[in-house]
Amino acid sequence: MSDLSRLGALLIDDIPEMRSAVRIQLTDCGIEKCDTARNIKEAIERISSNRYDLIVCDYNLGQGADGQQLLELVRRRKLLPLTTVFLMITGETGYEQVSTAAEFAPDDYLIKPFTAQTLHTRLDRILDKKQALKPVLQHLGAGGDKVKALAACDELEAGQPRYLMEILRIKGNLLLETGRNDEALTLYQSVLEQRETPWAAVGRARALTASGKAEDARADLEKAIEAYPNYLEAYDSMASLLEKTDLPAAQVVVEKALKVAPTTRRQRQLGSLAMGNKDFPRAEEAFGRAVEKDRTGFFKSHDDYAGLAKSRVEQGKVQEALATVKDMGMSFGKSPELAARQAAVESIVHARAGNAPAAKAAMEKALAASKDAGLDPSTSLEIANACFACGDQETAKRIIQTVAEDHQENEQVQAQAQAVFQAAGLGSEGEIFLEATRKRMIKLNNDAVAMAKAGNLEQASTMLDEAADRLLNNAQVSINAAIAALMRFQRDKAPGMVEKAHRYVTQAQRANPDHPRLAEAINLYRKLAPEGAPTLLVP
Repeated sequence: MSDLSRLGALLIDDIPEMRSAVRIQLTDCGIEKCDTARNIKEAIERISSNRYDLIVCDYNLGQGADGQQLLELVRRRKLLPLTTVFLMITGETGYEQVSTAAEFAPDDYLIKPFTAQTLHTRLDRILDKKQALKPVLQHLGAGGDKVKALAACDELEAGQPRYLMEILRIKGNLLLETGRNDEALTLYQSVLEQRETPWAAVGRARALTASGKAEDARADLEKAIEAYPNYLEAYDSMASLLEKTDLPAAQVVVEKALKVAPTTRRQRQLGSLAMGNKDFPRAEEAFGRAVEKDRTGFFKSHDDYAGLAKSRVEQGKVQEALATVKDMGMSFGKSPELAARQAAVESIVHARAGNAPAAKAAMEKALAASKDAGLDPSTSLEIANACFACGDQETAKRIIQTVAEDHQENEQVQAQAQAVFQAAGLGSEGEIFLEATRKRMIKLNNDAVAMAKAGNLEQASTMLDEAADRLLNNAQVSINAAIAALMRFQRDKAPGMVEKAHRYVTQAQRANPDHPRLAEAINLYRKLAPEGAPTLLVP
C-alpha cells in the first residue's frame, strides 16, 4: 500500500453519520488533511478556494442534487485540475450505467458498504494512473497549453505505456481541438483497426465532420449509436451535426439521448430544438422539466424560463407565459442581467399576444436595463429578439452585430444569433449579415497583422487596441492586441506597453482559455516582460 499522507482531500456527503464514517476510513488509509462539505454549494466554495488531490463524493447529495451533477459542474467550469482524483461512492448498484453514460465520468466509484482496505486499494490504482498521465494532464484544463500536451502525449506514446489507449484518446481530442483533423482521422482509424472502441468510433466521425465529410460522419455516428446505445458522446456529436442541416432529425437524436441520461442541459437543448421546429408543446414540456428539475440553483438558467414562457405564448397560453416571466424574477438574485432578460421575454410575450403598447414598454425597459451592464450574449440576443418582435429591426441588428463581433469564434453564439433572425422570419438575411460581420472581423485582424509586419506598429496597435477595448470577449483580437503591444515594447520600449499587453492577455484568457494562440501570447509576455512587471495568473 502506498503512503497517502501527502494528499489533501475533500469529502462531500449530506449525511453527517456517513461523513464521519468515510472520514475515519480515509484516516485509516493515511489521509490526514481532509475537508468536508455537506452539499454542492459548500463543495463549490471549497474547490474554488483550495487545491485538492482527491475528491470523495457521495452520489446522492439530497435536495434533488447528485454527485454526478457536481462533477459535471466543476468540469464544465474548469474548477478542478484533471490531475485531481474524483472518486464517487454510492449505494446505487446501477451506478455503472450512469457513470459510463455520463459526459464526465469519475476516475472510479465504490459501491457501499466498503472497507478501508478496499478504499485504499482503489485509490492506489487511480493515483498510479494519474501519475502516469501527469505529463499530459498538467497541460490540460483552464489556461493549459495544447501544444505542450500533444508533445507530452507523443513522448508517453513512444514508451508504449500501460495506459496507451487513454493517451491516444486524449491525443485524438487535442488534434481535433487544434485543427489537425487529418492526423486525428489517422489516429482514430489506427485504433479502430486494433479494436472497436466507442471513443475512437465517435472521434473518427468528428474528424470527418471537421474535414467537411458530413455524410460519412453521419453514417459513422449512426453505426456508433447502434453499437454503443449508452455512449452519450455519439448522440451529442450526431445532434451537433444535424443541427446545421436537419433540425427535426436533431430533435429525435436528443430525445433518444434523454432516455439514456435525462440531464437539465439536454432538456434545455431539446426545448431549443423543439422551438426551432415549432413543436411548441414538446418545447414547453422540455423547458418545464428543466425548470422543475434543479432545486439546488446551480443548474438553473434564465434560458429555461425564457423558453418556457415563449413556448407557452406560442400556444396561446398568455397568462401562463406571463406567470413564467414573473417566476423568473423570483427564482434568481436581482441583477441587471435578470432585469434585462425578464423585460425582454415579457416584451416578446406581449408582442406575440398582440399587445403592442405593453410589448414596446417592456422592450424599452430591457434596453434601459442593458445599458452599460456587460450582458452575456444570450441576454443581449433576447433583447434583439424583443426588438424584432416590436418591429425595431435597426436596434435588433445593431445588438446582433455587437454580439457577433464580440463572440466571433464562438459557433454556439453565432448559431444563437442566426436563430434570432430565423425567429423573425429573416433567416436568409441573417446568414448574409453574420457572414459579412465575420469577414469584417477577419479583415480587421489580418490588416492589423499586415501593418505590424510592415513596420507600422503604432497604427496596428492603435487599431487593435480600439477593437480589444470594445470587444472584451473576442480572444483573437485581444491576443493580437497583446502581441502588438509587446512588439512595440521590444522595438522601442514604449511606455505602458507591458501593462497593456498584460491586460489583453488576461482578457483573452478570460474570454477563451482554450484559444490555440493564447500560449503564444503568454510565452511572449513572459519572455519580454521586465522584472517587476505584472504577473500573469495563468499556467
